[in-house]
Amino acid sequence: MKAMTWSDRLWTALFVLLAGFALLLLVAPSLVVIAISFEPRAYISFPPSGFSLKWYQSLLQNRQLTDSIWVSLTISVYVALIGLVLGVPAAFAAVRGSFPGKASLNAFLLSPQMMPGMVIGIASLFFGAYFAFRASNAMLVAALSVFCLPFVIRITMARLAGLDPRLDEASANLGAGKLETFARVTLPQLGPALLAAGAFTFIEAFDNVTVALFTSDVRGRPLPVELYYLVQNDSTPAIAAISAIEIGLSFLVMLVVARTVGLERLGR
Repeated sequence: MKAMTWSDRLWTALFVLLAGFALLLLVAPSLVVIAISFEPRAYISFPPSGFSLKWYQSLLQNRQLTDSIWVSLTISVYVALIGLVLGVPAAFAAVRGSFPGKASLNAFLLSPQMMPGMVIGIASLFFGAYFAFRASNAMLVAALSVFCLPFVIRITMARLAGLDPRLDEASANLGAGKLETFARVTLPQLGPALLAAGAFTFIEAFDNVTVALFTSDVRGRPLPVELYYLVQNDSTPAIAAISAIEIGLSFLVMLVVARTVGLERLGR
């Protein structure tokens, strides 16, 4: 192999430095929030003056916050399941299908990803009001499903594009029907992609505030909306503690995905 010149080493070092700086910018705000959540005093301060878990204990004693966490978890599970049920067939048709208007259908399915969440939230609110359908958790699930569906479709499409269609042809030659081929040949190969898509959808639905702010039930608000109203009237580190829990949950979900299917298989 050709030895690296001094200019190659310089550019490599510069690239590593820029990558490390970019990573620091992404990670540092989360680390600051987590550190503030352990502040013992009743106001936000960084660096913290000590170490205390009293704000986490106060969250466990706050019935309104624990209920909002449960609402967010329930809604996120429903959105992830709906996304997988609708997104996998849509992605399969977009990749393997051959029909008129295929390009237009693909653009339509992926269009929610190009619009801000606030636009979808306001549109869902006016749509529900037109049909006398008030803001509720059911409307929130529907709106978040529309907003998160492109995540499932894109990840599944990327995985389907890398599969060998000859495996499906071999299954058909052995007498299997299309449904059996999909269930026994194609679907198992989609396992890592589906797990990753479900995880991303769950995290996005759990943390989303722009859609939930306009469509959630007033009497059973999800955690992002509850945190949105709390931050306007509260300046204690309890807000940082809630944010740290959300950061930890997102990290835990991605860790489970990585340990289950392996990081190297998520890109396949």
